[in-house]
Amino acid sequence: MNDLDNSTPEIESAIQIVGSDLPDFKIHGYQVSDRLSEHAARGRTTYLASEIETEQLVVIKEWRQFDVRTPAPDYANYLPEIARLQQLDSPNVSRYLNSFQTPTGFCLVREYLPGVSIAELGTLPPTDVRLVADAILNILDYLHHLTPVVIHQNIKPENIIVDTETDLSIYLVDFGLHPYTHEPQNSYQPKLLPAATEAYDLYSLGISMICSLTGTSTSQAQHLFDTNYRLNFQHLIPANTDPKLIAWLTKMVESNHQQHYLDTFTNRSIKTDRSPVSLSGYPSTDRQEQVSFQMPEPKPPVQWWRWGVGAGILLALAVIGRQFVFPSSDELTPAQIAKNQSIAQEAEFAASDRGRLIKEKRCISCNLTNQNFAKADLAGAVLLQSILTGANFADANLTLAIFQDADLSGANLSRANLQKAALYGAKLNGTNLTGANLDRAKLVYAKLKGASLRDTILTNADLKFAEFQQVDLRNANLTGADLSNADLSYSNLSKAILTNTKLDGTTLTGTTMPDGSVHP
Repeated sequence: MNDLDNSTPEIESAIQIVGSDLPDFKIHGYQVSDRLSEHAARGRTTYLASEIETEQLVVIKEWRQFDVRTPAPDYANYLPEIARLQQLDSPNVSRYLNSFQTPTGFCLVREYLPGVSIAELGTLPPTDVRLVADAILNILDYLHHLTPVVIHQNIKPENIIVDTETDLSIYLVDFGLHPYTHEPQNSYQPKLLPAATEAYDLYSLGISMICSLTGTSTSQAQHLFDTNYRLNFQHLIPANTDPKLIAWLTKMVESNHQQHYLDTFTNRSIKTDRSPVSLSGYPSTDRQEQVSFQMPEPKPPVQWWRWGVGAGILLALAVIGRQFVFPSSDELTPAQIAKNQSIAQEAEFAASDRGRLIKEKRCISCNLTNQNFAKADLAGAVLLQSILTGANFADANLTLAIFQDADLSGANLSRANLQKAALYGAKLNGTNLTGANLDRAKLVYAKLKGASLRDTILTNADLKFAEFQQVDLRNANLTGADLSNADLSYSNLSKAILTNTKLDGTTLTGTTMPDGSVHP
């Protein structure tokens, strides 16, 4: 059963579904007030809550065990994706603020956005459909150009929010969340569209716009498909709909869901531009030319007799060549021994933690103690819960890397580029971060006792509850950083820049301040 078979869709706006069994998340700092939606068959429930300290409204989505025969969701498997979502920085995407584990699963906390979903607005006129589609495509353009690419995986009318009370802002909320070992299913048409690609988002956007144009709810959208999984919606659209918009939407949901079918109406090369489909493919009404869709040329039929002849020739050459390459005796030549050793070493390296990190940029719970990665390009690398004590990352590119709960004690990260890196709960005791770039990095609950952050860029970094005891922060740039409830006792902030820095609840006992004075 897919999402469209559910009679109760998930809706972002604060429609209250009052219940007496609301969970108690006070230990995590949140007061739940209402249940917004529930998918019992999937073990997912969404709540409206407020942060106890700030009274800020938030949305909490809970993933939990929904059947005694199934295991609880493994929080650790989801952490890399959660860390990615927490790094998103777009005014039209709901910010992910926190996550925490529960006895039966885990929760993900995001900001509450006022407004209504386009599902609640019902049927939209063609002009509004184009307006919404253009706004979502701009958001996808941002997501699909990140490194690595971020796929929303859950686009549907319920997750497109319009704030009609301000400047008609349009938001995209509620990203799909899946563990690395799981391939997500398309909400609208499972098993036909490859998962976790840009095409996945574009296809779902096309169906969402068709639902809004025809007044079809997501719970009834499956009735738009014929037996060949083609969408038949033209008979439901308003008579005044621009035929160019109809053609554009038709191509968005073409039954052959290969990505090149989605990219061709932008007239862009797939290999050089992975931009999402743009409404530039749907010209404005003052342009007279027709939309041109260049479909891929059919492949020529395979001539199997040519394969047979070619295979025979190759086999004959292999038999003849073997007599010259391999000696008649059982002994290997020195060159062959060296080659075999090289192959064995390469295979051993590829199977090692270091090899996986270099090749895949992903090594969870790895042991890379004292390994050398100086000047390496590891942008977007996932090193969740890994042991990296004494490792050398000097001058490395670690932009958007995930070091959540990793142990980097005594590591060398001097001059490393750690922009937007996720270091939640990481151990950085005694780590050398001199001259590193930690702009907009996340170091919530990180442990940095005795670390060197001299000349470090920490602009707009999230350092809440971080432990900075006896840390060298001389000349560090902390403009706009959030040090709320952090412990900076006996640290050195001499000549550090603290413009617009948040210091609410920060412990500064014995700390040398930027002007050279010592805090009592």
